[in-house]
Amino acid sequence: MRLVPLCLLLAACASTANLPPGEKIGEPVEPREIVHYAVVEADPPAFFEKTLLVEADVLAVCQNKGCWMLIEDGGRVAMVRWFTECGGKYAFPKDLAGKRVLIQGNCYPKKLTADDVAHYSQEAGRELDIPLDGYEINASAIVVLD
Repeated sequence: MRLVPLCLLLAACASTANLPPGEKIGEPVEPREIVHYAVVEADPPAFFEKTLLVEADVLAVCQNKGCWMLIEDGGRVAMVRWFTECGGKYAFPKDLAGKRVLIQGNCYPKKLTADDVAHYSQEAGRELDIPLDGYEINASAIVVLD
């Protein structure tokens, strides 16, 4: 009986060691399969209500409070927000644009308005091209890979 907990502990440690190195921000990153965002958006319902570890490039970050970032992978974009909301416990570093990240979180559909896109563009300090019908990831942690 004592072998089972020991095996589970060793498996968890081995999986954690497989995470790429990088600066971790947020909650502890749980070991799991890494999936590219383009794969998620190709079949979004298959990923709803699951905690994911998503890999993508950062296009823009909120320059006010670091409460959101825009990611891209394979030509597909999504908004990412902290699960603690704007001004919460964590913030995305404002210099993340152009870097590759892993995002631990949940993906769900998100509708934006033209006013929302204008607001995000203002906070990013430049014009952003964000689809009005898209997806958002509610992040609990990120790993900055670059």
